[in-house]
Amino acid sequence: MAYVLDHVRYRVESQSLTRRPMRTGPLSGHIFIHELLQGHEARAYENLRMAPRLFLKLRDVLINKGLMKDTTNLTCTEQLAIFLHALGHGVSNRVLSERFHHSGETISRHFNAVLKAVVSLKREYINLPSNDVQVHPHVRHNNQFYPYFKNAVGAIDGTHIPALVRKNKATRYRNRKGWISQNVMAACSFDLQFQYVAVGWEGSTADMRVLRWALESGGFSVPEGKYYLVDSGYANTDKFLAPYRSHRYHLSEFLNLGRGNRYSGPNELFNHRHAQLRNVIERAFGVLKMRFKCLRCTPYYPFRTQTRIALACCVLHNFIRREEGSDILFNMSQDEVDGVGDVRDEIHSDVANEDNVGGAQLRTMITGSNGLFRLRDVYFTILDVLFI
Repeated sequence: MAYVLDHVRYRVESQSLTRRPMRTGPLSGHIFIHELLQGHEARAYENLRMAPRLFLKLRDVLINKGLMKDTTNLTCTEQLAIFLHALGHGVSNRVLSERFHHSGETISRHFNAVLKAVVSLKREYINLPSNDVQVHPHVRHNNQFYPYFKNAVGAIDGTHIPALVRKNKATRYRNRKGWISQNVMAACSFDLQFQYVAVGWEGSTADMRVLRWALESGGFSVPEGKYYLVDSGYANTDKFLAPYRSHRYHLSEFLNLGRGNRYSGPNELFNHRHAQLRNVIERAFGVLKMRFKCLRCTPYYPFRTQTRIALACCVLHNFIRREEGSDILFNMSQDEVDGVGDVRDEIHSDVANEDNVGGAQLRTMITGSNGLFRLRDVYFTILDVLFI
């Protein structure tokens, strides 16, 4: 009884105390953002993961489309800054509350509002190639790739993003490396822009299954006469060109080419050129994850929100690439980006069974006597096998 009385007395006394603001530091969120945008560009980039001018352009795009507006407590500028800071640093709602001096409820509400706004830009910034797509300059102006891969429109792969799911779903979301993840499939152009993104798949799902779904139900298609480059985790078809199995393929395996380490034949040379060109998807994933730390750490959100965050990051990636061209992350060397994306190349028993005649003919055409090894081509003569 004494305990109950003490507890009641404590509650009464607590409620009678004068309420006062919890976060009262001199640097409010509004002032912090103002200093970022008016200060050194590198500091703004570190916090917002894009240049100040691009941040303001994105804000204006969202406002002009009616996707974001000022509220009583937060301007559009601060709302977007909170959202980008969360994605770029992978921090919790509590950390954001402390940094921007707003309640957890306010932070959460505005984060989700901006997330919805950015995701709605998907159709504008993530687009499949048209049927009249031209040969990409990256292929057209490189004798190692042209004319052999002139009909390639990009590369496809999947990547794992850490996920938080209920215990009864953990088994399905546990990937082959043993951790919980969502499997995200993306198609990427040769200028590092995502053309298609499928998010939210269980970490245990095979890459080929996600691709099948994308083709049958997900709105994904390949222009007539064109194809994507894929790794050995996918079937080799006339729409998805895979490397030769049982031959060297990954770029790291070709680092020490020389007189003591030569191509074993046309199939291996094909694999090397294929890997060099397909590497664009690994680089895109690497840049994406380096920009947005939230894609590399345990999330703090419901799973549906986690999937929308992954999609929003891809939209922002394309926005930056399209509007800015290159920035610090896009300009990073391959060595700096390697290891951030994950090397997949998962081979399942049913994949080889889905290889078709069209894919085999396409591969043979590239590697045959009229392809990589025809004598009049400087980069692809039989000398490659003998002396590289």
